Amino acid sequence: MFLIKIITILKQTLFRRTITRTIFLSYLFINILLVFLLGYFSIRDSTATITDQAAASSYKVMEQAAQLFNFNLEEAKRPLVPLAGHYSVIALMKSGWTPGADELIQHERNIADLAYGITAYQSLISDVLILGKNGYVNNVAGRNLLRWDYPFTEQTWFQTAVTEKADKGFKTLGLHKQDYLSSSNVYSYNQYTLSVALPVKAYNGQTIGAVIANLDLDKFNGLFELSAYQDNEDIFMIDDKRTIIVNKHSESIGNKLDFPGIEILSERQSGSLITTIAGKEQLVTYHPTSTPSIRMVSTIPMSEIRAQSDQLRSYLAGIMYLCILFNVLISILITVTISRPFKRLLLTLDTMGEDDLYVVPKNYIYRELNLIGKKFKELVARIEGLVKQNYLSQISMKEAELKSLQSQINPHFLFNTLQALQTEIVCGNTDDSNRLVLSLSNLLRYSMKQSQETVELEQELNNVRDYLFIMNIKYDHAIDIQYEIPDPAVLRSRTVKLMLQPLVENAILHGFKENPQSACIKISVKFVQHGVCVAITDNGAGITEDFRQKLAERLEHSSTDLSSESIGLYNVNQRIKLRFGDPYGIGIESEPGSYTCVYVIVPE
Repeated sequence: MFLIKIITILKQTLFRRTITRTIFLSYLFINILLVFLLGYFSIRDSTATITDQAAASSYKVMEQAAQLFNFNLEEAKRPLVPLAGHYSVIALMKSGWTPGADELIQHERNIADLAYGITAYQSLISDVLILGKNGYVNNVAGRNLLRWDYPFTEQTWFQTAVTEKADKGFKTLGLHKQDYLSSSNVYSYNQYTLSVALPVKAYNGQTIGAVIANLDLDKFNGLFELSAYQDNEDIFMIDDKRTIIVNKHSESIGNKLDFPGIEILSERQSGSLITTIAGKEQLVTYHPTSTPSIRMVSTIPMSEIRAQSDQLRSYLAGIMYLCILFNVLISILITVTISRPFKRLLLTLDTMGEDDLYVVPKNYIYRELNLIGKKFKELVARIEGLVKQNYLSQISMKEAELKSLQSQINPHFLFNTLQALQTEIVCGNTDDSNRLVLSLSNLLRYSMKQSQETVELEQELNNVRDYLFIMNIKYDHAIDIQYEIPDPAVLRSRTVKLMLQPLVENAILHGFKENPQSACIKISVKFVQHGVCVAITDNGAGITEDFRQKLAERLEHSSTDLSSESIGLYNVNQRIKLRFGDPYGIGIESEPGSYTCVYVIVPE
């Protein structure tokens, strides 16, 4: 209603040549233009800014990854020096020399002792091969992992390791497969590795073999992933032939890295570019390492970068829209303020109904507005009368229903009780007879007393105790009755009268089928999050899930189609809802052949 009035005022203002329209349009146009220009330039430059930031961050990642590689490569080289210079290694690689058994064992022990420190402290080295030109083969991880028939001296990477070159010292052998391992070594067999070698020199300076450290590429990849700019950044380590050495996707190791513009990696040491890889636009950043033939490369999908800029653009667009909306609202406010008589009428309509339906008559200056106000006041008075009439009718109906329920008592139950009383008197059970009479009188007095609509839970529990005593006399004390009340303060809570007796009666009639054997009824009362929960649990026959769902649906609908076994539950549920509201009422849980629990939620 308020919005319709505002639109009506704006139509009357905007389509006529008035001072109000001139102020409204001038203010709105200038402010929206300024906000739009500011938002446009901010949104336009957001993607370029975030791309530059992503490239800078990725370059730092590449620089850090290169430093990690350089450091760990140097650490991997260090243990090769004592091995290559050890006299036992040199002795076993001598050509034409055959050691005795004792001497061979001693040399092997010396090498094993020296190799222990490598396996214990160099986690990035997966294995160290000790290979001589004379055919001597040993390794740190254990000879049982090697294929003894493997031609080590014929391999290209071994020949590279023992080739005489001007650059003496360590050599990077590049990527090769560990096909010399036994197939029983499932983790490393035929997997790629990157090796660094140190030639072994005889005392005359001639190269007689090499010690070769195989690096664990998975651990290197783990180090690189820890340094990644974000989860979707893909880090590669490639050689001078663009062969992938390290990557989180193991299937890509050994393949060529190729994309448009990759030639720039040979022309420049470091930098970044935007290109297409596998049909997706990527931001590529590259950085050198201390090994000239190895370089670090990372790729970040531009879609991810644009997604970040999209968030910024959405944020900026949201601010722009809010500013535009704010300006529109201010313009509308100015317009409505100028149109003061209409504003007074709209304010009256807006405040009507907050506390009551009474409309205070006001002078709106114009005859038409005064006529509308007068007619609206008459209409509101009629609606108020109808609402009060309907409310009183509902109250009367609820009170009549409650009194009807309170006056009901089952004649069959009364007959059985009197019959049980006669039996106890005939048998001479004076105590049970007296208590039976007292319990019955309490039940009758409680059900016929209509002065209170709600009672304390303690009164309800006392009424149930009397009812259960009578029923236990009928069934020769076959029902074990338990009460669980952790906090006695809960008994001060109020509820509708005669709430629990129908639920207990249902538990006996339908749970035990008039034949309780090892029967148990447990009544628990405790505070819960939304009020007080009273649960009545029996260990009787239980009900199926389908029947439980049907019963729950019946409790929420009209009682005209209810069966005799659910009318009591429906009456209790409706009385609780009429008194306390829809959030409160009855719930049912059951497992066939095990138990049934009927619980009631009422306010504290």
